Amino acid sequence: MIIYDALRSEFTADVYDNAIEEQILNAFRTHGHASTSKSEIESWRNSMMYMNNALLGAGIPDDAGVAIEYKVPQTSKRVDFICNPPRF
Repeated sequence: MIIYDALRSEFTADVYDNAIEEQILNAFRTHGHASTSKSEIESWRNSMMYMNNALLGAGIPDDAGVAIEYKVPQTSKRVDFICNPPRF
């Protein structure tokens, strides 16, 4: 299960609009989680700006996929951030 997924261009817009943590939290709730800690929300707010800068600096195309909070099947583990560039 992926909590948030979008194109890189949409992710960038959410970061620039200072809406990324709210988007992730809303998706988190949509997927059946009541809520999460304030520290995790703060972490999203702070770290997603840096992840966006890394993607832009690396020249990742607008149509690359971005996934946040991917739950690894059959475990309680989550991967914080995945970028899947389109195939050429």
